[in-house]
Order: sequence, then structure tokens, then C-alpha cells
Amino acid sequence: MANWEHKIRTEEELKELVRAVYDCKIFTSLQCDSYLVGSVFMPAMFLGSQPSKPSTSTNNQITRKNKLNYINAIIEYEEDTPKREEFLKNIGMLYEENSKAGPRGINGFPMFMSCNVVSMDDTKRFIEMYRKYENMREEFEKEWK
Repeated sequence: MANWEHKIRTEEELKELVRAVYDCKIFTSLQCDSYLVGSVFMPAMFLGSQPSKPSTSTNNQITRKNKLNYINAIIEYEEDTPKREEFLKNIGMLYEENSKAGPRGINGFPMFMSCNVVSMDDTKRFIEMYRKYENMREEFEKEWK
């Protein structure tokens, strides 16, 4: 069975993420239009697709072991479906380090062959922290002018 649970980010992890995004070291799905997310973060193209049910092909030699494996695979597939759907509904944003971008881009955005997933709750916390950090940095810059 797959692990269909979001990692809960600590306060420190989110602070590091905020700093890295502000300093343009990390690119997030919040920085591009929603219709481009699957093109910028290539793994996102496969997030919504359902895994296929185990094959019912008659080519396999029918043995007790094959039948048992097939039954177990069907049970796992059916048990995972609600967890997988809940996981997908709870995705808040995707991100990746800019250094991992591919050699080509799309519509002026980088393209990534890997990404990290952040839950909706952690994304809300991230946005609040980012706004606070952005205001703090702007105030700091004003003092130095």
C-alpha cells in the first residue's frame, strides 16, 4: 500500500521554505497560472490519474499463487482509493529548487522533473509567513535607504 498522507511541516521547515522562495532559490506552483502547473511540474501531470486495476489477462498461467496475488492487489487498490482521493484534494502547492530545473522552460517558467508536495493547511501557513516575511524585509530595506 502507498503512503497517502501529507507530511506536516514544522515551523522551522516553513521558515526555511519562505526564505528560499523569497530569495528565488525555490519555485512554487503558486507562482504560475494553474493551467501551467502540470507543464512546469511534470510529475503533477500524473497526480490525478488513477492507477490501473490489476490485469485480468488470461495469458498468465493460472495458479493458486497468481489468484491470491490478484485478489490481494484488488483489495489494496480498493482500500487505497479513498485515501488517494483525499490526498489529491488536500494538495496546496508544489515546489522545487530552481537548481533542479530542466534545460528548457515553458512560457517563461522553468520545468521540473521532480517536486515536493505541500498540504493545504501548510500552504495557508506558508502564505501567512511569506507575507509577514515580505513586509519585514521591505521595512528593513526602507530603513537602509
